[in-house]
Amino acid sequence: MWADRRIGSTIEGTMATQEHFAQILRRVCAERGWEITPNGVRVRFANGRQQIVELGFFEFQREELVRLHTTIGRVDALEPVRLTVALRMNAQLAHGALAIIDDDLVMTDTLMMDDADFREIEASVHFLAETADEYEGRLFDTDQY
Repeated sequence: MWADRRIGSTIEGTMATQEHFAQILRRVCAERGWEITPNGVRVRFANGRQQIVELGFFEFQREELVRLHTTIGRVDALEPVRLTVALRMNAQLAHGALAIIDDDLVMTDTLMMDDADFREIEASVHFLAETADEYEGRLFDTDQY
């Protein structure tokens, strides 16, 4: 399962912190009806659309973090004018950011694992999934991710 994957630090605390995070995430998913996948969480919407939010654990300046991201679409499919629109959308985000990972336009957010709680994890996953799904529809007119 994704919670057992060690990215970054190899200190013993990392595994315990990831497992604590995973326990909270499992509770969030159970209460919201979201599906845990090998790489993260699948959020299904009432309109039949869905979004997968992936997780990656890492350490920065001795802090254990989790980066959540969800794909919106392939960057090479964006015309320059749509990329400009995406950057304008980025400036309006309440939190998180649009970014490029590999060849994909994504929405991303980063949480500190040691103080992440039920509400913060739920809010981050929900905001990323809902907003990225909206952007995927507006920018790409698809529901691939």
